[in-house]
Amino acid sequence: MNQPGDRGISIGGHASVSGQIATGDNVTQNQQVNAASPAAVTEALALVGRLLDAHAAELPEPDRARRDLADIREEAESGDPDPERTEGALERLGRRVGGVAALAEGVRQLTAALGMG
Repeated sequence: MNQPGDRGISIGGHASVSGQIATGDNVTQNQQVNAASPAAVTEALALVGRLLDAHAAELPEPDRARRDLADIREEAESGDPDPERTEGALERLGRRVGGVAALAEGVRQLTAALGMG
């Protein structure tokens, strides 16, 4: 019988567990299971690229926004993507394009496709 303060997980009855399990004080656990297919990521990247071209005149720093998108594309296409680099580039890109609703929505869709939203 568990007592107050006990830590742990007890599974019985021929149970099968697939996935992450964490227990203890101040535990943080993250698992990305909502990422879209690679084709959806490719399409979202292309969409944001087209929108950047179409709305460049409305942006104060269109070239920096394109560099942010290039960083995101590089990470998405790499065999070992760096989530911190991707998140940083997404945040910067979002700030740079936030004043243009169509671009902000495109970045939101890209973020979701990458499983980071």
